[in-house]
Amino acid sequence: MSRPSPVCLIATACLAGCHEPATQAPDAAVAPDGSMAIDAAPATCGTRTGQRGKTNRTIRAAGLDRTYIVYLPPDVDPQTPVPLVFVHHGYTMSAEAMYQITSYAALADAEHIAVAFPDGQAGPDSLGAPWNVGSDVCRAGNGATPPSAPGDDFAMLDAIEADISLDQCLDTSHVFVTGFSMGGYFSHHAGCMRDDIRAVAPHSGGTHALSSCAAGHKPIIIFHGTADAVVPNGCDDPAAIQPLGATASATAWAMKNGCATTTTSHAVQGGTCRYYDDCPPDGQVALCTFTNMGHCWAGGTSQSIYACPAYADATALEWSFFKQYAW
Repeated sequence: MSRPSPVCLIATACLAGCHEPATQAPDAAVAPDGSMAIDAAPATCGTRTGQRGKTNRTIRAAGLDRTYIVYLPPDVDPQTPVPLVFVHHGYTMSAEAMYQITSYAALADAEHIAVAFPDGQAGPDSLGAPWNVGSDVCRAGNGATPPSAPGDDFAMLDAIEADISLDQCLDTSHVFVTGFSMGGYFSHHAGCMRDDIRAVAPHSGGTHALSSCAAGHKPIIIFHGTADAVVPNGCDDPAAIQPLGATASATAWAMKNGCATTTTSHAVQGGTCRYYDDCPPDGQVALCTFTNMGHCWAGGTSQSIYACPAYADATALEWSFFKQYAW
């Protein structure tokens, strides 16, 4: 696969044929493609059986049919509330690509968490804008404004959470959002606008000025490669050159959360994580940059050109951050 131009923020390494069929369950209907469409939710959580491990699903939210992957650890009691992590893909990517790249399923087994991998509004592997990321966001490497989809992705989050709760009781005080590239943009936006999202972990994305945020303080750990030519490192890192009209997201979040301007640095494989000093207990800000890394998920494990296995594992780093600063 050849590397796309900077206009394409990210391309997928997995085709639609990768998907696994879901198993039919109570209160569900089977769509023509074999995925599961939820019709109604029971009054209690964790009552639907047979939906453990990896399942591909479809649900209707805010007038759109949305597809997504859910991973639930097979050995977790469905009645035990567990944290939930949403993992969002980049432009022209898919839920399946993020499932493969991030290895979040292995983390879910080890840590007993639920993980959801949504597809963007235009569907998997699409040239359509995947997420509604807000307006006036940091520009891409070619100077273009990243596309924002018009639909209601927050309604999608709510619908997916309600669906998963049929299979597994959820710890709704510990719902997290991460994402790569355009999914990173959406992670920033979700953290800004949603009080019910406990913490976020944008990877290789950017954001707007955070001036219209509805949410209060938010723990956030941000990841970016210093050699990213698709989404400039300056979209996140104040030590890099910011694109025209942009403020580095780490600076904006530190100001929003009330942190000091100084940082304390910790070396990680292939890079450095800088933690802002004197942040409030509910608003730690961290920025991890990876030397000479391009537009890829740090520590990614698939064969995709958007996985960089030589660097520290972003999946492990963000979960460790969530446990330390967002509990």
